[in-house]
Amino acid sequence: MTGRNTIWLCILVIITTMFYRLSPMIAEQDTVYRTYAPLVEVDALIKRHFVEQSPDRKLVDGAIRGMMLQLDPYSGYITPERMADFKFQHTGAYIGIGLELGMADGKITVIAPVDQSPAMRAGIHPGDVVLAVEGRSTEELSVVDVENLLVGEPDTHVELTLARPTKGTVEFTVDRSRVNRGVVRGFRRRPRERWDYLVDPERHIAYIRVSQFVDGMIDDFDAALRIIEQEGAAALVIDLRFNPGGLLPQAIALVDRFVESGTILTTVTRREAIDTYAATAPQTDSALPLVVLVNNGSASSSEIVAGALQDHGRAVVVGERSFGKGSVQKFIALHGSDGGIKLTIAHYQLPGGRIIHRTPDNAGSEEWGITPDVMVPLDASETEAVRASRHTVDASPSPKMDDPSARTPATLIDRQLQAAIDVLVARIGSGALSVPAMGGTG
Repeated sequence: MTGRNTIWLCILVIITTMFYRLSPMIAEQDTVYRTYAPLVEVDALIKRHFVEQSPDRKLVDGAIRGMMLQLDPYSGYITPERMADFKFQHTGAYIGIGLELGMADGKITVIAPVDQSPAMRAGIHPGDVVLAVEGRSTEELSVVDVENLLVGEPDTHVELTLARPTKGTVEFTVDRSRVNRGVVRGFRRRPRERWDYLVDPERHIAYIRVSQFVDGMIDDFDAALRIIEQEGAAALVIDLRFNPGGLLPQAIALVDRFVESGTILTTVTRREAIDTYAATAPQTDSALPLVVLVNNGSASSSEIVAGALQDHGRAVVVGERSFGKGSVQKFIALHGSDGGIKLTIAHYQLPGGRIIHRTPDNAGSEEWGITPDVMVPLDASETEAVRASRHTVDASPSPKMDDPSARTPATLIDRQLQAAIDVLVARIGSGALSVPAMGGTG
């Protein structure tokens, strides 16, 4: 075969390949056009016939928000105006009222108010259903939409209409301010803004409360862990009640402090692609016997920590069934725009194979959330007493160095915390450092 014939043969192969690939591309483009043709037509009709001129940007924002609303409650559109607020919501501080929201029984529900936030000071409770924000019904809004309405400028306020099982409809006016997240706390305050972590000094049982998984949480937790180990702690209660979650890497890091090896968590996508998070750095592991406290205000990363430690047989879980938010959201910036979308891309799967997330399909079953090994339900008055005690402890100033007799308020030892202490007392007495892997239903 001559050189010229070879060149022509190569050209023929290239052209054939192009046509072969072009047909599916044309078919795909045709499908896209037919799918979105009504949207284009509506846009043209609005511009031609609507009584007032409507900006393109407003129409595009509305279309994107409507598309996200058809997916799930945790997916949503972040407009360019809200980007700064969105970026700060999982850091140490932001401007808002401090509410963490989820979806329960098809209604936007308060998972928990952030400790010491305007929402907590106003008296908003976990389990309150958000009916309206600024008079706007939440029926057609996603969790992300409502979160966008709650943040704003400092010294402004937001009107909320909530439904509370014990009181019916209640109205709140909450001032927006800086929401600070000091998220690792002990049993009572010491001088110099330090914490006393011993809840049972006689038996050397320590107590660490983690109120949210924000950036830097694990550094504060490690500092607390070093203190209690230096002070001779024999066991530890990790209190994750009213902890609505936060950053996944912080939760993974906490579990990693107590698990020597193996899987901590996997994420499963629609295409069944799996990201696996495994335990590392066994030299840093703590051998302290553990109890993890959870309730229905424990969600997302809190459920990962409790469930992973439970599945590894590393901790006894005490309290009430958790909230059931186990989906993974990813922020994706939009090209040609300063905004972006928050999109649910996967579900969390615990080491024992459990899926945390509560969906309309499994809501009536036992197949979501974390079910404690030791169930200790609290009534509404007891739950409020726990919240009030935390508020008092967190708001109390540290005692002065020159007044050794001064004692700050201590965290309430409620029935759940007492049950946790009782479990650890029994385990210390038996010499056991861990519990058998239970893989409890949930």
